[in-house]
Amino acid sequence: MIGDEAVVLGRLDFSETSQILVLFTREHGKVRAIAKGVKRSTRTRFAVGVDLLDIGRVMLSSRHERGEALATLTEWKQTRSLSGLREKLERIHAAQYAAEITMHLTEDWDPHAELFDALTATLARLADAVEALPIVVAFQVALLEQIGSAPRFDACVMCGRESELAHFSSFEGGLICRHCEPGQVEKWAVGEATVALLRRQQESEWRRAKGRLSIGDCRLPETKTEANERPTENAQSTKRSVVGSFALLNYHIAHLMGREPLLARSLVPRPIQRRV
Repeated sequence: MIGDEAVVLGRLDFSETSQILVLFTREHGKVRAIAKGVKRSTRTRFAVGVDLLDIGRVMLSSRHERGEALATLTEWKQTRSLSGLREKLERIHAAQYAAEITMHLTEDWDPHAELFDALTATLARLADAVEALPIVVAFQVALLEQIGSAPRFDACVMCGRESELAHFSSFEGGLICRHCEPGQVEKWAVGEATVALLRRQQESEWRRAKGRLSIGDCRLPETKTEANERPTENAQSTKRSVVGSFALLNYHIAHLMGREPLLARSLVPRPIQRRV
């Protein structure tokens, strides 16, 4: 029997009373489980099942040495209610995007405690966010670092040059300078401001402490209070850089997944960087 904290990354109705769940647990990683009778109501309890993005405590019965076998959910208790996620369409789409890329880029029974903490913190911040995209970009960076697929943004991955970095290659795993770019077939044009922001996000301790995107002293507000108390200069320029960062990291994530995440176009409908 296994007890752990979990986030519901995905769910599928299995029968009138049961569900198949994809859980991301803190100590055991991603677990696929069947929740038998979880939708069955009683005289004293109306059951609607376990919902997507719920955070709770689980008890699982499993023989996970057999990787193909489903675990069995024996107990579920929701521990956090993030009702704010469903108050705005952008918030719920951002949260579902984070869940989707976590589900597809992690392996079953491969623990990532720091990634679990980053995901739950991301969901909590999104529940009260004015701007969801900066929080999503911070999570993209955290996820790629934890699974060992973080791109290189400090220099050209081909020659090590630290200047004239105008393209990104997912296949090569980082930025490419204009001298090496002509020989690359797979590449994505990237602007200087986006490069600067991604460098700061990857290097800064802010991402570990609060998961926030910063570029110099200019940061997009994440809550209504911050939006009122800290008006930012060059907000439009910063917003374009955040969108550019999301587009580039999503391009890399799509390369790793083998397809574009389904929720990506809900957050940024049109690509702002030119894929060449």
